[in-house]
Amino acid sequence: MPVPVLPSEVVLPECGELELVCDIWSADAHVAREHARQAAVVAELARRRSVERDTAFGARGGPGPDARAVRPAALADVSDDFVSELALIRHCSEAEASRLAAESLLTTKLAATWSELYAGRLTVREARVLLDLLGDADDAVAAAVQARVLPGAGQCPPGRLGDRVRYHLYRLDAEARDRRRREAERRADVHVERTADDLGRLVVEGPLPTVHAARDAIDQYARWMRADGDERPLGVLRSAAALDLVLRPWDTRRPLVTAQLHVHAALPALRRDAPAGAPPAQLAGQWISAAQCRELLASLDVLDLGSVPAGGSVRVAIDDPAGGATVAVATRAELRRAAGRGRRIRRRGRPGAGVRSAPGSEADRSDEGPGLRPPPPTRGYRPTAAQRRLVEVRDRHCRMPGCRRRPGRCDVDHGRPFAAGGPTACWNLCCLCRRHHRIKTFARGWSFTLLPDGRLVVRTPSGVSRSTSPPGWCHDPEPDPSWLDDLAPPDPLRT
Repeated sequence: MPVPVLPSEVVLPECGELELVCDIWSADAHVAREHARQAAVVAELARRRSVERDTAFGARGGPGPDARAVRPAALADVSDDFVSELALIRHCSEAEASRLAAESLLTTKLAATWSELYAGRLTVREARVLLDLLGDADDAVAAAVQARVLPGAGQCPPGRLGDRVRYHLYRLDAEARDRRRREAERRADVHVERTADDLGRLVVEGPLPTVHAARDAIDQYARWMRADGDERPLGVLRSAAALDLVLRPWDTRRPLVTAQLHVHAALPALRRDAPAGAPPAQLAGQWISAAQCRELLASLDVLDLGSVPAGGSVRVAIDDPAGGATVAVATRAELRRAAGRGRRIRRRGRPGAGVRSAPGSEADRSDEGPGLRPPPPTRGYRPTAAQRRLVEVRDRHCRMPGCRRRPGRCDVDHGRPFAAGGPTACWNLCCLCRRHHRIKTFARGWSFTLLPDGRLVVRTPSGVSRSTSPPGWCHDPEPDPSWLDDLAPPDPLRT
């Protein structure tokens, strides 16, 4: 059992200020040494996962052009599945694991920098400045720059240290700047970063002059909005102008582009009289409040389950209230038929046979319907549309621990392979993105086990196991009912 330790027990009140300063320096040195130690261990594990392991992938199982484009050059000699293994070992995202793996290999490559880091004379931030600028340099050039820069580097702020490294690097390697610029342009992309709750940042990477020109244009549009009487802060106006320039709501000449928003919300939370403690909803995998979800659906005119926007759809997921298991996913028409309120045709031999009853009439109504249940198994390899719909709504993203790729970018994969007798049934299916599907199918030493209760257990070649459950599922033991104590015999030892 962990023993709680309070800050007052670590830092004694009688410590003088000089002792506190020395403790800060000591902590920085310890962090630098542990970072150097971790880099050496990660680099050694990476070297044991050589790229020759990828020969088992074959032509079909290799990474695609997009995956190869974003792969760091430092990992060129490392197996493609090592980043996924390191992410599971550290319980972090694959983006963080990729940065750590590349940084570790570069740190050990720059032996002089690693030694200064291990000795505590260089902070982690200062070491990263050298790794970023010297990582792709020739060994002789990197050694010469380190010999000129490292003496006294610990007394130099990171910004000033970067300028010194650039000066000596561009002096010894005139093509380094252009080479780094071309590599950065090759990796340019657009991505979203989550900032405060319910807000995000759209990051567009590109050549620096073009980015400055775009920002200046956005600023001019924002100032025109201010001149027209909009009194919102200038930063808010810039944000609104930039989003409008991308979405162009006023331009009706172009073909319509349908933006699909995947919203998962509990029906009680969508009521207009929902209490303040209503459960939150998920929008594209991000949690939002129930009030904001109602506001969003009201703006789309689907809060009352009316007509949906063009290209959109409304489906209702039926979950088991005890364990959270997704039982069925139905449209509104399927819900009406399941409740016995759909159109019915009278059978022959009965009065009025062959006559369809009017919707909503007494003959059309029924107190009980067939209900809803999971889609039945199929004998074929490919899942049916109903199976795919339930699995994608149930899983919501790739089931690999730490991966958040959306269902639209995932394959519906068999837990137990179809060739080994695994049925094409919802309990034996889960969402895996193409990358992790390749690892499961082709990579050596990996184990993927889909349990009957919905959990996916992944075991790495190094023996680390992680598991994931479908969002919303609860595997905690069900509490005993309140009336159980009334039926139990009295305990003679309890007074």
